[in-house]
Amino acid sequence: MSNITYEYNKSLPFIKAGCNGNILVNGRFSKDINKKKTHVFKTLRWFIKKNPQKAHLLQEKAITKVEKIDQFKNNAIYWLGHSCFYINYKGITIITDPVFFDLLTNKRDTELPFNINELKNIDYLLISHDHYDHLSIKSIKSLLKNSPNIKALLPLKTGALFKGINIDYEEAGWYQQYNTNENVKIWFLPSDHWCRRSMFDQNKRLWGSFLIDFLNIKIYFAGDTAYNSSMFQEINQVCGNMDICLMPIGSYSPAFMMKDHHTNPEEAAALFNILGGSKFIPMHYGTYTLSSEPASEPVKRIKKVVDKDKLEILNIGGVYDL
Repeated sequence: MSNITYEYNKSLPFIKAGCNGNILVNGRFSKDINKKKTHVFKTLRWFIKKNPQKAHLLQEKAITKVEKIDQFKNNAIYWLGHSCFYINYKGITIITDPVFFDLLTNKRDTELPFNINELKNIDYLLISHDHYDHLSIKSIKSLLKNSPNIKALLPLKTGALFKGINIDYEEAGWYQQYNTNENVKIWFLPSDHWCRRSMFDQNKRLWGSFLIDFLNIKIYFAGDTAYNSSMFQEINQVCGNMDICLMPIGSYSPAFMMKDHHTNPEEAAALFNILGGSKFIPMHYGTYTLSSEPASEPVKRIKKVVDKDKLEILNIGGVYDL
């Protein structure tokens, strides 16, 4: 029989009425009372199955354009690659899921668009979940050199990964609001994903997405998510329409392996519409080779399903003015 418990940060408020916290099934986080399935056999199938796009994929590993950033300007969003954005608005600076270097199993396909020493005085570090392409201890240590007072906003039980690092952090469950500067509200929201850093810790830590509310502009950062219309409808009901949505469009092939964890471009566009988004900025493609589709494919597909006036495709190092 499963042991069902609920977890949340008792010192933080909920923004959604009736929340009991996040569900744990036998000590592991789950989106509902059914334990999230593992995909060992699907993973083996992925490694064994021939990829018909392999030659195309290899040709395009470093196809994503990189714009060098000489200096970060105010009131702007920069895409630094993969799921990492630098956001500066009204004197508040935020960075999401910073991963600057090679991963354990994957090299970075594109160079960094900036000098790490130019990232200074960052106020908030947002981590969506513990996967190595979203949480890099080495990258966080590099940030701390020039932002020693940065505050990390984390999912529940993720702070344990920061042992030995001198950093202020706060953990939240879904629909909880972090303690922040009075000029910005940051809420931790759901996503349909999972967590793991080692063989035996699957879903021991929570995952999710973020709403960054600068009081007159709302920026949604999706982290990683599968397509889940009811989950995103609830986000919209609680938070209202979003101004800017930072949405993942890559790592969707092969579908039998990826559809439970990631959105393809068409699914990302559908979730954007559910969120009532005004501007779609794609991410999670073209920086690391983590799946079977070629690097150029996600952009070609997203252009077909998001209106041109709503879509803002950035090069790595590209900037969107707020």
